[in-house]
Amino acid sequence: MIDTHAHLDMLKTEEDLIESVNSLDCIITIGCDKEEIYKAVDIANKYDNVYASIGYHPYDIKGLTDEDIKQLKKLALENEKVVAIGEAGLDYYRDITPRNLQWEFFEKQIALAKELNLPLIVHSRSANEDTVKILQENAPYPASGIIHCFGGDIPMMEKCVDMGFYISFAGNITYPKADNLREVLKRTPLDRLLLETDSPFLSPQKKRGKPNKPSNIFYTLEFVANFLNIDKEELEKITDQNAQKLFKKIKLPIH
Repeated sequence: MIDTHAHLDMLKTEEDLIESVNSLDCIITIGCDKEEIYKAVDIANKYDNVYASIGYHPYDIKGLTDEDIKQLKKLALENEKVVAIGEAGLDYYRDITPRNLQWEFFEKQIALAKELNLPLIVHSRSANEDTVKILQENAPYPASGIIHCFGGDIPMMEKCVDMGFYISFAGNITYPKADNLREVLKRTPLDRLLLETDSPFLSPQKKRGKPNKPSNIFYTLEFVANFLNIDKEELEKITDQNAQKLFKKIKLPIH
């Protein structure tokens, strides 16, 4: 199983980190501020089955300059374990950062992902219309990307799939009140479906209230398989193959 989105540097203990690394074939750990991008790369370089995506979350772009984008590029070029750019995008939920700045640095990270021919990991919260607008204005995306922790509606999903993106669902797909997300899941093409934990956030329902770990992805896998009426092993194979098509640099262990 592949967890396509986790924040391994945010796990509370070294034991949690080791357990996470040992429980899955592959984890993409995400660094999304000035410090975390280095932590993500360090963790990826330490473990064979961990890879990194680096970028700047919309909450963490205050004070950023073009120099920080150059540093992102340098870090990506110098490290083979960097397999994507992001998470980058828009977040209007708390309005922590001015929207014009969010737009500016989202577009700069889109440009960098395209320049480096790397997938783009997109964060969108309470900003779905603007997210789609920016993505459409900057299309196409030869290296594709992920709309991570998808929280939009069916039209947004369809527009993103049309642009070549994968749609990734996290543990909140299992929540009792997530009927709207499950309607999107039902309509998402299987060849564009991914699963993630967003660890340590969004624990699946069976572990809700506790910090999330990558190993909890199996609860989400089981739930989604049951919901879609697909054999669990078959769904794991589908999502793993999708991840491997997207992240061309990752090498899975031979069983």
